[in-house]
Amino acid sequence: MHIGGLWRLFNSDEIFKYGLAVILIVIPLYPKFPILNIPGTYVAIRMEDFVLGILGILVIVSLFRDGIDNVLKNKLYLAMFLFILVGGLSLVSALLLTKTVAMNVALLHWIRRIEYIIPFLIAYKAIQKGGRAGYYLQILAVVTLFAFLVGFLQRYFQFPIISTQNEEYSKGAALRWIPGARLPSTFAGHYDLAAFLVLVFPIFIACLSIINKLKHKVAFFFLLLAPAYWLFLQTESRISFGAYLIAISFMLIISRKKKYIVPFFVLSMGGMIILSGLGVRYTRTLEIYKQRLIGQYNISFPARAMAYEEQKLIAFEQLQYQEPTVIPEDRSVAIRTNVEWPRAIRAFLKNPLLGTGYSSLNLATDNDYLRMLGEVGIVGTLAFFLVLGRLIEGFGSYLRRASLSVESVFVTGFAGSLLGLLITATFIDAFEASKIAIIFWALAGIAYGIVNRGRVREEEAKND
Repeated sequence: MHIGGLWRLFNSDEIFKYGLAVILIVIPLYPKFPILNIPGTYVAIRMEDFVLGILGILVIVSLFRDGIDNVLKNKLYLAMFLFILVGGLSLVSALLLTKTVAMNVALLHWIRRIEYIIPFLIAYKAIQKGGRAGYYLQILAVVTLFAFLVGFLQRYFQFPIISTQNEEYSKGAALRWIPGARLPSTFAGHYDLAAFLVLVFPIFIACLSIINKLKHKVAFFFLLLAPAYWLFLQTESRISFGAYLIAISFMLIISRKKKYIVPFFVLSMGGMIILSGLGVRYTRTLEIYKQRLIGQYNISFPARAMAYEEQKLIAFEQLQYQEPTVIPEDRSVAIRTNVEWPRAIRAFLKNPLLGTGYSSLNLATDNDYLRMLGEVGIVGTLAFFLVLGRLIEGFGSYLRRASLSVESVFVTGFAGSLLGLLITATFIDAFEASKIAIIFWALAGIAYGIVNRGRVREEEAKND
């Protein structure tokens, strides 16, 4: 493409269509290689930041072209602006009042929260300008299959793994899968991969309702759903598997297909038992908590009452000199309940309104809600949920009047995806992990664009 053609593309609405396609391809598939390191943290500036920076400039220019009045009429835009503003106030408070953050690191974290909103704006613009949901569904399907292929190669052919789960790994070191480890595919860790699949599964399964021929349904199942499910099981994420079951059940309920919930559960549980060690992990977890419960509450007494004081004394002495029982722990839960969650609660109590600022809780809290409360306080947390509320407020009325189509299926599936991610966020910082947050907001922008376009069409029909 010559320079004149490239310039016309950048000045046309097509840039949002292809910009969203780039986001949905590059973010999930390109490994998190560092480009620039930031002093004081091992979170680096990566290629995705440059991609979103360029697209962010384009979408801001477009918003100004639309006119500030039109932007201010959009309640979701206002909620997002409020969330950004509260984050900025929290940053100032953390620097001047609580003195709990370093300027460069905290500023980077705040900018990252702004960056996560750019995919939403790009996606909304793409749909608003005539973009088709089916086009992006095809991209998601290809991306998911590619992630499966990479995961398969990692598992069986020693394909390299790029992870950011600790400081050394985040430098871009190429790792190899070892027996017993969990697969990350192209993501920064297995939890991120599991969260991504929780996002896309409800949308893909909802698509079955618009595939008419049985042979096409079977092909869709074995060529996309089955490989993606195998990959999902290789993450062995307990919270994500539970979120997946609830998300798809919810999607089936709102799409009035409750009769498929039981077959779905049977198929999912059977696959889990046969294809992964996730069932063993659940069993081990239950056994740990069973032993902890017994160790905490069960006190052994003699089988029959002792008649004499001497016998009571002997029994008491024997009890005194018993070896202490070692009560097992669930390591991942123990880290959360003993270290990460108390740290977030202490930060929240230090400044309940605005928290102690972005980056004050280190890199992980493994509970997004406690992390929000700790970093941006009650005000920031409420602002975030206001954004989500504005996002979904039109979904119900849209789905009630929508005919069966690719667009309505996408919105139905995304409603399940949102619920799944909200559940996942109770044990994972899902809305803070860059790959997951960017993909989520891109899908949210598509869904919101579809709903808003439907609302505009309805208003135009009334006026006619």
